[in-house]
Amino acid sequence: MKVTHGNSSGNPALVSFDSRDERLEWSSLGDQVMGGQSDGRLTHSKEGSGLFHGTVRLDNGGGFASVKADLPEAFDASNYTGIELLALGDGKTYKIGLRNSTSRRSIVYQHTFTPDTKDWSLIRLPFSDFTPTWRGKTVTDAEPLNLAHLASVSLFVSGRQAGEFRLKIQDWGLMQ
Repeated sequence: MKVTHGNSSGNPALVSFDSRDERLEWSSLGDQVMGGQSDGRLTHSKEGSGLFHGTVRLDNGGGFASVKADLPEAFDASNYTGIELLALGDGKTYKIGLRNSTSRRSIVYQHTFTPDTKDWSLIRLPFSDFTPTWRGKTVTDAEPLNLAHLASVSLFVSGRQAGEFRLKIQDWGLMQ
């Protein structure tokens, strides 16, 4: 994976929203897989940030929306301690997910965050605090996240937080 831009500390970016970089292809997955009607998508701004937005609906057992992007090739993040990014939220809690596989059927390691609604927040997510999950439930006997082989990244809004959502995010830098 070509990493050309970084965060304010000069570390490389795992995910970049800068138009000069190769952009990841984000695909949506909502609660339609279980009969729900929520939707979400990630778009890029001209200013170089991402916008995760849509609507969470609770009808028909719904309650979550997500987007996932496969990295062009597995990324070795074993020399880093976590992810940091700037985010501007709407009062809702979000999750970043990391996988060691590109399959949606694989365990996803998630970390929650709730950014400020008025000013950009610096979000720091240590890899050691990512929790292994399967379909929203914690997996207690999962192997630890293999930092030497990160294969895909995700964003989630879940927990039955009904209504429109809007999360602005900047590059996901790697922390030393």
